[in-house]
Amino acid sequence: MTLYLPPKYAPELNIPVFLVMNRAGSVGKTTVANTVFTEAALRGWKGLIFDADLQSDMSYWFGYDGDAVPDGVFTIHDLMLGKARLEDVTVPARTRVAAGHGDDAFETIKGLDLVRGDIKMKQADGELVRADNALAVFWLQEVIRTQVEPGKYDFIVIDAPASYGRLSESLLVASTDVITMMKPMRKELRGARALAQEIQSLNDDYDRYDVRVRPTWYCINDAKAASQGHFFTNMQDEAAEIYGDKLLPQIKNAVVVAEAYDAQEPLPIWAPKTDAMKVFGDIADRLGFPAKS
Repeated sequence: MTLYLPPKYAPELNIPVFLVMNRAGSVGKTTVANTVFTEAALRGWKGLIFDADLQSDMSYWFGYDGDAVPDGVFTIHDLMLGKARLEDVTVPARTRVAAGHGDDAFETIKGLDLVRGDIKMKQADGELVRADNALAVFWLQEVIRTQVEPGKYDFIVIDAPASYGRLSESLLVASTDVITMMKPMRKELRGARALAQEIQSLNDDYDRYDVRVRPTWYCINDAKAASQGHFFTNMQDEAAEIYGDKLLPQIKNAVVVAEAYDAQEPLPIWAPKTDAMKVFGDIADRLGFPAKS
């Protein structure tokens, strides 16, 4: 497995905490997080995914609706506010096996857990800014430090919102490694560079709180072929020159991804033999999650 530094605030966990993010939307964050780490689970690795995105698409993909959370069901929003513990908001990742909305329409994905998303996370930036506790930004770091059992998981993944505010800062200070998503356009390359600078600033500002996060990987979604325009391929070549070994295999647009989301089946289950899935499998390899023997 690729050598990762464990959280400085919880070295006993001895696992990476990946944050998949960009400051813009529709760059493939949820697609990569859902597909790559479901594949890792199918290969025998154990993981926990936090759905911190405002649209809760990760939860929907796994068979849970963040826009219509049943009464009495706790979510990541309750966890952030301290109204629930991690065990209260963690559910098994699932894939659809039949029509309908009941639990019997889904089958559990072994080795993969999910912290349910919630549309209420749209309020999170304001709630964290207005919090009486000046250290509220460390809510997720505290949860991982005190409530994740050492040895239970091989990785933790956080699906971030498509913005940069107080919520994103709270996710960053809980992370060890950032997978920066982008498209092959100039503004995306500029955004990735700006995010790396923000990460360095956070490390400097919060060093005394055991923050150690790095922009470890970069990934281009919606990569283009030369026949689709040399502008895009020039951007892809420039990204390769800038990031070198940190650049993950490039993902091309494929209808099977949209189909898998619509079907509420992760791509490794919906279309495991496709060219698209081969790329995601290569990404899993690069991240250090090969098939276990």
